[in-house]
Amino acid sequence: MKIKTALLIMIMTVFTGNVMAESLANLQAIAQELERRKIDLDKREKVISSKEERLKALEDELLQKESELRKLKETISTRLNEIKTQEDENLDALAKAYGSAKAKSSADIIAKMDIAKAVQLFLRMNSMTAGKIISAMGKSDPVFAARISERLTPESIQGIDEN
Repeated sequence: MKIKTALLIMIMTVFTGNVMAESLANLQAIAQELERRKIDLDKREKVISSKEERLKALEDELLQKESELRKLKETISTRLNEIKTQEDENLDALAKAYGSAKAKSSADIIAKMDIAKAVQLFLRMNSMTAGKIISAMGKSDPVFAARISERLTPESIQGIDEN
């Protein structure tokens, strides 16, 4: 019986040792795989952190550019308003000057202007003065006088049929 027990103990020791050796080998393989994955994850984290920093820098740059563009737009808008105001003042002064000159002289000069400017001048004159100048213009350049008259006519009147 002692031999059987000793044999049994020996078999169990060898078997248990093999199982433990296999388990230890498996644990070491798992530990190595986990270490490899940790290294991969650390690399990915560095790449992602780098990309996040670049994105933040780009976002800051875009916000700065947007701010600069808004300021530029505001400056341009202000300057356009100044130009428009100056142009309005100039057209008012011209309308006053042409209105106080002889109708024929004014008509001859205005007939050589851009039609949009001419219309703006007439809109700034009183109707009696504008009528005299357009009448004088009708004698020297009836086509231009007619085009100005059409532009001065409100659109609601232009579209009415006379049937």
